Amino acid sequence: MDDSNNHKSVSLVLGSGGARGLAHIGIIHELEENGYRIESIAGCSMGALIGGIHAAGQLHAFEAWVKEITKVDIVNLLDLAWQSDGLVSG
Repeated sequence: MDDSNNHKSVSLVLGSGGARGLAHIGIIHELEENGYRIESIAGCSMGALIGGIHAAGQLHAFEAWVKEITKVDIVNLLDLAWQSDGLVSG
C-alpha cells in the first residue's frame, strides 16, 4: 500500500509576537508528536525566525538555548550607548 496517501501533513503560517512567538516551538512539537509532517512554513517576524530555524533542522538547539538564557544575557545582547541622542546605538 502506498504510504503517501496515509500521512498527515500540514502547512504552517506563524505570526509575529516577539517572545510570545516562542509558543510556535511547542505547536511544532505537538504536530510532529501527533504524526503530522510539516510540508511548508510561512511566517512573519518571530514566526519567520522559528520557521527558518525549523527548516534548518536546528529547532531543538534553539529551544535549548532559549531555555538557558538569563536576564543578564538579554541585557548583554543590547547595544547600550548611554549618549545624549539615545539609549541604544543600533
